[in-house]
Amino acid sequence: MGNQVSMPAARAAPFAPNLTHKQRVTRLYRHALRTARDWEPDFDEFVKDAEKIQARFKKNKHLTIQEGQRLVEAGLKELIANRHPEPYIPPFAPGGTAYQRNVPCPPEDVNDLLPPPERRIR
Repeated sequence: MGNQVSMPAARAAPFAPNLTHKQRVTRLYRHALRTARDWEPDFDEFVKDAEKIQARFKKNKHLTIQEGQRLVEAGLKELIANRHPEPYIPPFAPGGTAYQRNVPCPPEDVNDLLPPPERRIR
């Protein structure tokens, strides 16, 4: 099911071609946390999952670059296999349920409601 799920392009491919190993590990960690947050709506349970993810990364901190690169590739495959079918989108973020609700008035409309500049309190 994991590969057939739609996902925003920014989260589908977290790795660009010319990144350092440290950048790849950092992005994998960040995306693993986001994926865990998608699956766990309760924040306290998410924190427990985040601690488990952090422990997995810290356990492999001492490995060589070659071993680390193999783990990053395996981690990316695991991340893609475990992604959520409907990832969590914060309400006011693009695509969220409250995105662009109560949009502020255009400045030209607001200026018409203000008193003339010489009568404004400074």
